[in-house]
Amino acid sequence: MADYLDPKTLAKISRLDLRAKYVVEGFISGMHKSPYHGYSVEFAQHRGYVAGDDLRHLDWKVWGKSERYYIKQYEAETNLVTTILLDVSESMAYAGRAAAGGLSKLEYAKLGAAALAFFVLQQSDAVAAGVFSDKMLDFAERSTRQAHIHRICRMLETAKAGGPTNVAAILHRVAQENPRRGIVFLVSDLFEDADVLLPALRHLRHVGHEVVVIQVLDNDEVEFPFAGMTQFRGLELPARVLCNPRAIKKSYLEALHRHVTRVKAACQRNGVDYFLANTKMPVDVALSAYLAKRRHMERGGSGRGSPG
Repeated sequence: MADYLDPKTLAKISRLDLRAKYVVEGFISGMHKSPYHGYSVEFAQHRGYVAGDDLRHLDWKVWGKSERYYIKQYEAETNLVTTILLDVSESMAYAGRAAAGGLSKLEYAKLGAAALAFFVLQQSDAVAAGVFSDKMLDFAERSTRQAHIHRICRMLETAKAGGPTNVAAILHRVAQENPRRGIVFLVSDLFEDADVLLPALRHLRHVGHEVVVIQVLDNDEVEFPFAGMTQFRGLELPARVLCNPRAIKKSYLEALHRHVTRVKAACQRNGVDYFLANTKMPVDVALSAYLAKRRHMERGGSGRGSPG
């Protein structure tokens, strides 16, 4: 499996669903239990059938009595529906020199989102996914069917980076349209004002969602390794700046640190998991690190606060 997970080898696999499969099989092989609460096979109740539900869970005894389709709902479903939100705004197109497999932030995030979706479906849970910039561009409604990964991957593969971002507006919309408790994964570079992001995170937590923020940054953005006169071009703004990187490196890194610290603090205050993914780290390693961190937090009493 190590050969499959080599970033250069993965990059040669054209189909996103297959790459996601190899990534998940790689990091799940060493896990002894699910890092999520609520994955249980204990029967809980019935709910009405929704298009896309796995037909294996239909209760035919109930249908025989009522001629209505009902799904056996297990504890896992009552506790958890996973929604994965991927930022495809223009800034996500950046690809630095140190990125694993030469992936842009968007390509890296797509693979991570697909792997998360594949992992959730492997646990027999429902997953939904959406791609957005300043508005929701496409959305794959929740399903527990294994084949749902193909719908999600088609959506991810066809999504192109473009336009400005409005993370807060998307999170507010998801909170309004999905009052049922679940997990919401936000995958974004989070180039948004933390003061605007905070109320949106609070909104999701207020309606009962568990929230996981995965901030994807290129190593160039994290370390600013540029030397010599360089022209920087804004990806979401038309500005171009020619400057000596060494003259601004200290100020830039301080500004980035302040922003990341504010985002992390906003997450911590609202009981939101936060994880920084540097694109120089292979996707399977990043996901393994996040899941290990989550499991450690759960063993130690979660460490999550209450929404405030």
